[in-house]
Amino acid sequence: MQIRALSLALVVAAASTSGCSDDFEFPNSSGKPTAPDASSTTTTTTGETPLTSTQGTTAVDTTTGDPTEAPTTSTTDPSGGGMCNIYDQDCPGDQKCTAYASPNTFIPEGIKCVPVPDDPKAPHEPCSVGAEGLGDDNCALGTVCLDLDYDGSGFCLPYCTGDSQNPVCEGSDTTCVKLFFGYDFGNCFKQCDPLLQNCADGEGCYMDAIKVGGTGFVCLPVVQGGAEATFQDTCIGWSSCAPGFACIYDSLVPDCSFSYCCSPWCDLSEGDGPCQELSDKMSCIAWYPEDQAPPGFENVGVCGIPE
Repeated sequence: MQIRALSLALVVAAASTSGCSDDFEFPNSSGKPTAPDASSTTTTTTGETPLTSTQGTTAVDTTTGDPTEAPTTSTTDPSGGGMCNIYDQDCPGDQKCTAYASPNTFIPEGIKCVPVPDDPKAPHEPCSVGAEGLGDDNCALGTVCLDLDYDGSGFCLPYCTGDSQNPVCEGSDTTCVKLFFGYDFGNCFKQCDPLLQNCADGEGCYMDAIKVGGTGFVCLPVVQGGAEATFQDTCIGWSSCAPGFACIYDSLVPDCSFSYCCSPWCDLSEGDGPCQELSDKMSCIAWYPEDQAPPGFENVGVCGIPE
């Protein structure tokens, strides 16, 4: 039996592509989801890109997009508005280096220098996106306004600093997540607890990388329509489910009629009862392999059909 878990749906949904995924097995001995070790083979389906997780202090790679596109650096040609590097923020004068895209999408088309607005909004503050789309915003240097439902508003999301090999974020409670295939920059997200769902309004606590059981969780904006997606509803990635739910492979969710469906997180200390109230076929399955959960995450589970 295999479990397939999707990457950040806030990127996948906007691109209208299938979600990037990796395959994971339930060991016969435990029924617990585990990530493949470094020697295992990653299975990649058509239109999907294998993802990697950099464990440690700050960096997680959860890129997505066109799997045939060659990766680029943070530098673009001057025709896009000025050559720059997001990590270095090396634009001249009162300008900032940012990703840009056409209106009604946040999938980057390139990177360029744009003017820093008067009285800019600080990181994590509400912001607005102008008529030119992504990159045309009122956020401060080193941040970008993400407008996920295309209503012209969002919040100022910090870019990671450091460099492409060692991206970092300020504070011990944040993680650098690389969202977009073909670009080496990342953005900083607050860490969280999926059982507490301790994120701001409009956000949920979702997995920060594709490796089941080998990763943490970060606060991500819920994609358009995702706030209503609960048990057995279709999904295309982590943040396309309502807060408190994970997007998992159909074989784990009873009567799931899609490739992937939402199922709730559960607390192992509460037993299988909450999951079996939804379906007597499900149990609360430990998210991390035995004795490998990070401190404070020992009770994190997901409702699913055990092997």
